[in-house]
Amino acid sequence: MLWTDEAHFHLQCSANTQNCIIWARDNPFQMQPLPLHSQKVTVWCGFTAAFIIGLFFSEEIGPSGPATCAISGTSYESLLKSQLIPALQQRGCVDSTIFMQDGAPPHIATPVKQLLNLHFGDERIISRYFPTAWSQLSPDLNPCDFWL
Repeated sequence: MLWTDEAHFHLQCSANTQNCIIWARDNPFQMQPLPLHSQKVTVWCGFTAAFIIGLFFSEEIGPSGPATCAISGTSYESLLKSQLIPALQQRGCVDSTIFMQDGAPPHIATPVKQLLNLHFGDERIISRYFPTAWSQLSPDLNPCDFWL
């Protein structure tokens, strides 16, 4: 079984200071602008009991250089086509791999489902909107929840 998931890693150490009280001699009403979201890296990985596939980083080139981007159905399909499927073919295990993913919206986009069905068939995919669904309310955790 190939367990897959993505995770976000924040690049700047940040602490939740929402409830911190600081007594200062300076103007307490002085404002310092802070970015709403910190910089982060999105990483995708898949693993079995025998091997790891990945780490694949999700980014796009913007006007100021590389920038982290959200995983979309198109980018996820591209990752599967250009990285995952060739890696499994190189290992010679596409025909014996059971593919597991959660039900995040990019994972169930129509082109992604068609691509997965083409390479794994309905019987070897555990995901939402496939015959074998991973329940959203399942108390079981994906091993990626511990390792990513």
